[in-house]
Amino acid sequence: MKKLLFLLPLLCSLSAVSAQRNSYFEAGFLFGLTNYSGDIAESSIEISETQPGYGIYFRYHFSKNVSVKAHVYSGSISGDDANSKNLQMRKLRFSTSIVEFGAVAEWKFFGQERYSSTGIHNFFVTPYAFLGLGLSYTDPKAEYYGDPKESEKYLRTPLPEEGLNKTFLLAPMGIGLRADVLDRLVVGIEGGWRPVFSDDLDGIRVNGNPGKGDWYYFAG
Repeated sequence: MKKLLFLLPLLCSLSAVSAQRNSYFEAGFLFGLTNYSGDIAESSIEISETQPGYGIYFRYHFSKNVSVKAHVYSGSISGDDANSKNLQMRKLRFSTSIVEFGAVAEWKFFGQERYSSTGIHNFFVTPYAFLGLGLSYTDPKAEYYGDPKESEKYLRTPLPEEGLNKTFLLAPMGIGLRADVLDRLVVGIEGGWRPVFSDDLDGIRVNGNPGKGDWYYFAG
């Protein structure tokens, strides 16, 4: 469900930085958590359905304020009507793995030069924002686990639904905070959310609300 107010997702990362001057390359890894909003989430997210996530990324800093990042993230998302007072009688649930490939542009609000005029590394902390494009690969498994005699009451079409997409174009966006700690070490947290421009992420379209798209998030 389209919830632009959700800013909780965080990605914790560690980076190894090349020992160049102020245009430089950075590579790192991250561990976090994933969640989703869609047809099997009455509110924007359901905390009990949080799953682990992880990934790697490669970043190039063009200047003290501008950088680009390519990444590969992996995780799982799930949902269950049992978590909803209004939907629990429907008895639908799903789970899927996610592999995301993406590239984003980043703007560091308070970026500084990494080195002073005397060549000494500068420690600094700056928030940043990012926006980009990506592809996400999924394999959703949706099921009805209620009384078979009542399935026609809740299912407009049999599960699994036919003709659903499993690959999605998405727009990764969010905010982060990074600390340039040492000459070759950066640590940070990053929050991002992903609209997938589709209602197929959870494997439920016709049996849910086709008019509302699905989203997923990372948190850590």
